[in-house]
Amino acid sequence: MVSYIFQGILQGLTEFLPVSSSGHLTLFQYFSGMKDLEANMLTDVALHAGTLLAVIFFFRADLLPYLTPAGWKDPARRRVAFLIIAGSVPTALIGLTFKNSFEALFAMPKAVCIALFITGLLLLASEKLKKNVNCCELSNLSYAKSIIVGIAQGLAITPGISRSGSTIATGLLLGLKGEDAARLSFLLMIPAVGGATLLETKDLFEAGLPAAIDPAGLIAGTLAATLTGFLALKFLVYIIREQKLSYFAYYLFLVSIASLTYIQLAGN
Repeated sequence: MVSYIFQGILQGLTEFLPVSSSGHLTLFQYFSGMKDLEANMLTDVALHAGTLLAVIFFFRADLLPYLTPAGWKDPARRRVAFLIIAGSVPTALIGLTFKNSFEALFAMPKAVCIALFITGLLLLASEKLKKNVNCCELSNLSYAKSIIVGIAQGLAITPGISRSGSTIATGLLLGLKGEDAARLSFLLMIPAVGGATLLETKDLFEAGLPAAIDPAGLIAGTLAATLTGFLALKFLVYIIREQKLSYFAYYLFLVSIASLTYIQLAGN
């Protein structure tokens, strides 16, 4: 159970902080010797469901008005909804088209280390270059720019490329204010992660659930992912407001270089 809780905490922190949850989980499973890919996939699905609950609760003020007719009458709110739809299209196309190719990278820890380093570079660039970009609010963003952020999210299916990091950095470079870049990132996450989780759940049931699983541990891990995910979201909003994304870039450089060095020395 301890392993599941640890993975849940790791998922909750890294799903929202711009450091790549898939990259960290892949390296954790590699270094801990977890070779049961089906069990790992079930764990990943459960933990992603936990973080999805966290982001829905965190943005409940944005989401609940869409459940009423009055919410759709607000022009700004309606435009944000269409921006999310526009951005979700390229994400879905990339995910469905290249799903198998990207999933193969989960078995390549060296590639994951390189992807983590690339995420760090993107975060660093966004913080250094965004000062030269005029900031705008989310409701004023063009559909073309929303699609570009959606493409960044689609490419983040690569383990080691942070979904939140790539989308927030892209939003900043396209002129969004920091908090609006985070808002767009996580509103785009809901259909993306929700759809991916449903597809992976379908694949799991078709293949048959793995026998080597601890139900109590899985539940505990999912709850840990939800709680830590919510706290991580609050922390990230603070970090973006303080313009400290570069801290995560330096962390990723360290993890990437240290992990790659260990893998090389181990001869794998």
